[in-house]
Amino acid sequence: MNKSLSRVISFCSLAPLLVVAGTAWADTVLTDANLTKLEAALPALAKVEQDNVASLYQVRLQAHCDWSRHAAEVRAQQEGQGYLDEVDRILAEHALTAPLFMELTAKGSWPVLDSMRPMLQVSRRALPFLPEPQRQQTVQVLDQTEHMTQAIGPCLTEADKAALQQHRGRLLAMASRMPGGLIPASADILP
Repeated sequence: MNKSLSRVISFCSLAPLLVVAGTAWADTVLTDANLTKLEAALPALAKVEQDNVASLYQVRLQAHCDWSRHAAEVRAQQEGQGYLDEVDRILAEHALTAPLFMELTAKGSWPVLDSMRPMLQVSRRALPFLPEPQRQQTVQVLDQTEHMTQAIGPCLTEADKAALQQHRGRLLAMASRMPGGLIPASADILP
């Protein structure tokens, strides 16, 4: 897989780790307090040894904005994974529920998805010039990223959009600290 393009989905790839039930009621979950909890939990979550990391790239959010349902669906997709108990413990330590964490990571990834659009368009135009194995891998990453954009975008409320604007720098900085360097140099995106 094109290493640089795979970084685009790293931030959202943590969402499949969700395992605790719960809901969040607010105009937006993208609050300073929730982002502080997320920032505190991410280092521990990033250290969790996952049974099958590749399976996280197969997770697909359905076209709905019910975060409790998303958390249940993702848990079902990850059923039997040995790391789920450890993730439960980490989320509980940071006062995060699975639906809240799912919504925070999904909506929090929006600035990354949005900032990557121009580079992804260039990569899509370059597809005919790539060797077949690299083309197939790049298409998979592009399709997954497009799917995430289509699944998350309609769930963004006006309050979410305002919070994303307010916290954009913080969310991008958080993503850049993720394992694998989520936000690559633009030269790394091009094949």
